Amino acid sequence: MPGPLAGVRIADLTWLLAGAGGPKMLAAMGAEVIRCEWVGKLDFLRLGPPQVPLPDQEDTGGFTIGAQDPSQAASLNRNGNFNDINAGKYGCSLNLAHPRGKELFKQLVAVSDVVMENYSASAMDRMGLGYEVLKAINPDIIYIQASGWGKTGPYRDWLSYGPTAQAMSGLTAMSGLPDREPAGWGFSYLDHNGGYFVALATMMALLHRKRTGGGLYLDLSQVATGFLWGGTAVLDYSANGRRGVRVGNRSPNRPASPHGAFPARGVDQWVAIAVFTDEQWAALVETMGTPDWARDGRYTMMAGRLEHQDELEARLSEWTRDRDRFEIMHLLQRRAVPAGVCQTPADRVDTDPQLAATDYLVELDHSEIGRWPVQNLPFTMSETPSIVGQPSNRGAPCYGEDNDYVYQQLLGLTSDEQAALKEAGVI
Repeated sequence: MPGPLAGVRIADLTWLLAGAGGPKMLAAMGAEVIRCEWVGKLDFLRLGPPQVPLPDQEDTGGFTIGAQDPSQAASLNRNGNFNDINAGKYGCSLNLAHPRGKELFKQLVAVSDVVMENYSASAMDRMGLGYEVLKAINPDIIYIQASGWGKTGPYRDWLSYGPTAQAMSGLTAMSGLPDREPAGWGFSYLDHNGGYFVALATMMALLHRKRTGGGLYLDLSQVATGFLWGGTAVLDYSANGRRGVRVGNRSPNRPASPHGAFPARGVDQWVAIAVFTDEQWAALVETMGTPDWARDGRYTMMAGRLEHQDELEARLSEWTRDRDRFEIMHLLQRRAVPAGVCQTPADRVDTDPQLAATDYLVELDHSEIGRWPVQNLPFTMSETPSIVGQPSNRGAPCYGEDNDYVYQQLLGLTSDEQAALKEAGVI
């Protein structure tokens, strides 16, 4: 059965995750996404770590396959992140710096429903491929522009990546322990966030076109999406004049003590424990075997535990430090004490029973690296497929893998014409 977006074709100029994550979700719902890229300005993800090792290599270390210079790379097709973020897409090579390349892209726009890009705000206009130009070719086209700062304003031409957007939206300053410098976010969460909004905006635009028959232009700012994550801090300052403070691992609102991430046996192994009631504290004490220090009257009631949190949590760490983190979690959960392992990526991928039960990872064929797992959509539909890897039924495309399909079947070129364009450095 075709997916809910079957019949929708997307000309995809996005790269990295902030843009490319959106069309991946739409492909999983059946849209035909054609990713256009050029070796002279490759997506960083093709060249960087992590790389799937070549058959004769045990471990690439992340860099022996990829290279800053694409001509020096043993392969452009073995990056794990790229495979995940672009699963289900078709791929063509296209040089938009070449006049003939621009003409081919315009031909692709003429037979597409959506154009997506996440360059800087004026990049497509400078190439002569802005919205007004493409609208003249296809009046019904939906144009999604997902730049760092948006189309207007004094910062419109500034370049941006996920960490930059996180800093400028205030999220970096909000993360970390209260007595240290801001820790920032450990991963480019606003890249994920940007991709989600690209997908959402596209769906709304398709609905608009279905209702009105007309296309439209959508201007999306990655930095602006970050403001949504800091909503309570913005509201508190606007309404009460209070500046946000970093609270670390402790609860800023509901009283809890002990509350935090505590060391477990092994290197960088942690378990989170949150005690919200005196009954939970009593259960924790019994689970620990009622050590002498836990009988201290200062810890019996919540008020005393809050007053002496530092000393209490240091004592609790002595108990957790020599025990397995999963053992601690299960012991406490059986006594109705909130506790959970701080899982590593390896835990989530290899051993988490909930993610395994929900098919969070799906193995897809890849033309070069074979079967490899990618992340599925975070939802399922009862009546229509929404499965990662549609409609190509594979992982990410190898570089230029679908040139024959795009240039011969969609655009009507002959094989000789296609070969001449390749020789001329156009495709």
